[in-house]
Amino acid sequence: MTQSQHTHLPRVFLISGDPRHQHDLGNVLSPYFSITQFDDIKHAIDEFDRNPPKVVVVDQNTRRDQSTDMFLEHANRLEGKCPGLVVLAGKDDKFHIKENHLDTPSQFLNWPFAGKALLNAISDVIGRKAQSSWTELPDVQSRSLTMTVEEYQGISDAIANGEPIDYNSASESCSTLTEAVDAGQHHAILSAVQSHHNYTYVHSMRVATLLTLFGYGLGMRGDDLLILSTGGLIHDVGKLVTPEQILDKPGKLTEEEWPVMRDHVTRSSQLLDGSDDVTKGALIIAGQHHEKIDGSGYPKGLKGGELNELARMSAIVDIFGALTDCRSYKPSFPKEKAFGILESMEKSIDQTLLKVFRSIFEPGSEIVMEELH
Repeated sequence: MTQSQHTHLPRVFLISGDPRHQHDLGNVLSPYFSITQFDDIKHAIDEFDRNPPKVVVVDQNTRRDQSTDMFLEHANRLEGKCPGLVVLAGKDDKFHIKENHLDTPSQFLNWPFAGKALLNAISDVIGRKAQSSWTELPDVQSRSLTMTVEEYQGISDAIANGEPIDYNSASESCSTLTEAVDAGQHHAILSAVQSHHNYTYVHSMRVATLLTLFGYGLGMRGDDLLILSTGGLIHDVGKLVTPEQILDKPGKLTEEEWPVMRDHVTRSSQLLDGSDDVTKGALIIAGQHHEKIDGSGYPKGLKGGELNELARMSAIVDIFGALTDCRSYKPSFPKEKAFGILESMEKSIDQTLLKVFRSIFEPGSEIVMEELH
């Protein structure tokens, strides 16, 4: 058994009796997942009992002895802990999986395949596992997550097909989120959404929730809160057309890559400008959440009075959300560390609004927040 050390990343088991496959697949997966590799199914089962993974990748090409069935039969006996499954087989081989094991999210790939195809397969399985678990939450929380993830996929499909973003549909998907915030049922949303593996959706949903909480703390209600939640959900739609090798890069971006990443703000504004009925508030959130009051932000370098309260709020929430998100290159920061960083940005972040945002997390607040991880 060999294991990578990225403990903050989703845990994936890789079972293969082929050393070359272990090496090649491990290199593809290790920047994005915490990988534990096995060449023996029994050792994998022993480790599964101690620390079950999110996904099991089985190199079936070297396992024609029903070991996949053996593993899944064991996993299915542990209620609620059965992992997702990705099975790899030879170019012309059939998949040796019993039909009654297909109730867990599964993907099947025949060699040869690109590394990106394997990453996408694992991400898809993790996402479907997460969405399945959301159905066990109370109704308002479950509907909030389910409606927004479906809406985000719809937005992605619309952009891919050259169609305009349906702002009214996005707003409707966020109505349950504002209901959850109003009822103080937002904690599980902030926590549960992080089990998904579409980072752009996860970050956007957390920004939507936190921005709605921020507005609630400032006394906003009704349609004003809905603008905040919808604006937060769609604020990064430009990332849906950012090259994946930059968007999902596990390390620091180069000087050449940063301008491409920053361009997502301009692309977000362009995509929303092509849609009907987008509110001015949502356009401000999308176009100005990276602006700073000292003019050091982007894309326009706006400063001071050029940035209204909504722009200043969204800048605070976007930074806080990014710091407390978990990414392949970093674990999530505790909220105290995130606030410390924001407070050190006294020239670029509105510190008066930051104090209001921080007060939401304090004991005794009307919107008592839990620790974020």
